[in-house]
Amino acid sequence: MTDTPDVPLAAYPGLPKGTFRVTDLPRPAAMALGSTDEGVWTAAAATYLTVIDPTTGKPDLDRPLADTAAGAVQNAAATCHAQALEYSAPTDDRAAEQDLEAAKHLAEAVDTIEHASGILNDPVTGPDGEKIDGRRIQAIHHQDEQLARQRSAEGDSRHTQRSWEKAWRILASTLLGVMDAILLWKPLLNLSFTSGSDNALRWAIGLGMVSLQVLAIEWAARTFVNAERLSVDRRGAAADYNRPFRHGRSGPERPAPTTDEIAEADQQYSHAYYGLVGVAAAVAMIGGVRVAWLARQADLPVYEAVLFGIVIGLILGCVVVQMARLYCRGNLLGDRLEIERTVIDEITGRIKRAQGRVAAEREAAHSALVAADKLTNHAETLRQRTFADSLRAVELAWTWFGLPPGDLDREEFRRRAVPEVEDTGARRVDLRSRLDLVNTWLANRESIFAPTASPGGSPALAELTVGDGDRGSALPVRQKKDELIIVGPTPVEIPDRPKPPHRLMLVGAALTAVVTLTTAWLAPVDNGPSEDTAQGVVTAWSYPA
Repeated sequence: MTDTPDVPLAAYPGLPKGTFRVTDLPRPAAMALGSTDEGVWTAAAATYLTVIDPTTGKPDLDRPLADTAAGAVQNAAATCHAQALEYSAPTDDRAAEQDLEAAKHLAEAVDTIEHASGILNDPVTGPDGEKIDGRRIQAIHHQDEQLARQRSAEGDSRHTQRSWEKAWRILASTLLGVMDAILLWKPLLNLSFTSGSDNALRWAIGLGMVSLQVLAIEWAARTFVNAERLSVDRRGAAADYNRPFRHGRSGPERPAPTTDEIAEADQQYSHAYYGLVGVAAAVAMIGGVRVAWLARQADLPVYEAVLFGIVIGLILGCVVVQMARLYCRGNLLGDRLEIERTVIDEITGRIKRAQGRVAAEREAAHSALVAADKLTNHAETLRQRTFADSLRAVELAWTWFGLPPGDLDREEFRRRAVPEVEDTGARRVDLRSRLDLVNTWLANRESIFAPTASPGGSPALAELTVGDGDRGSALPVRQKKDELIIVGPTPVEIPDRPKPPHRLMLVGAALTAVVTLTTAWLAPVDNGPSEDTAQGVVTAWSYPA
């Protein structure tokens, strides 16, 4: 709760002050003038003069003094009643405004609570693209987190990895193509920036070859990454399905790929791997041809051109393969967890923002109620002080009349002088009870998402726990002669993972060597006007010209 608000309170003005001639009053009145509050003395003098005629010193119309004095006391009570209302009414109005302010804030808090209570029922997009509510995605996320922990315990951390942006792969392929355009196709096709149809045709051929190479690298890498992901996901799903069987339990109630589906994904992965190695071999051959061509143009020996061409060509081919392999990060479980965390964070943020609004409205309502109580108490204080001063004035005038103090009916004077105001107790009790409900709601919001079982009562969550546990859920068995027949779900048979195409890699390396050797053997040696350029290339290779 916040500190007590600073509420400005109206000062008590006292009874109205007036001027009277002391000669019109009795000697006790003159003696009390300096020692009595001026407003109280004025009220007492006014009450006295309404009874006694100052010219005769007797009651008006020679009426009995006691009766006339009683009538004057009633008039004083009516005056006190009016003054008490005048002094306290503005403060009472401010208290009522604070009550309305508190009611408004509490109503806003209740509306926000009702909205927050329905946030978990609002439709959101699940990890599979389906429309579900927040409670369902909570249960799904709890299941996936259990699977992630179990996979991590088994040494599989693919779900913790995050896929890199595809733009970097495209950029690397494009840079490799630009390098080929500058270092291979430009000297090979004698490209220049002069005008002419022949030069334009050569540029079109060069750019076409470069584009074909870039697209081939990107296609092969993308196909390989997608196929590898499909194979990993299906194998991971089958392993998740088979895990409970290792502990004598039935399989979880979740879809699992069949052996044929796993084999199909492995076959796609194997074909994609072959395609990637084929494209990498082509890149290696192009790189070897490029280096061998440049080396011969620099008048290097054939064996050096072949050596440099093969080494650099194989490095470029390995770079293509390794780049694709580096993009094999993450899996379906990691993607699901990321989607679920994003959705849960969004729901959590909405609920926390609602809690913040409720807390703010609660504080405002609390401050308004405290201010209303202070204003109500102050208004009552103003009325009581007005009554007390008026009673003192009446008692003072009564003594000036010379009447016995016991004859003054103080209770009757109180009944007439103190105004009856609206009782705010019931309204405040209602407001505070609503404030307590808001406080209770806020106090119970420590955890937005509590681990609960998924709707439908699926036992999948408990069955995924590693350990012997209760044998009540063990696999049902049936004895038939000497055979043990398992009735119910059975594990999925997972075939061996395809091996990398090592033979194709060796073939690609051999072809790179052959093409590089052929290029170095057949490439013409430029001894003409490009001697300075050749000298520069030779210097860069650190060989004497």
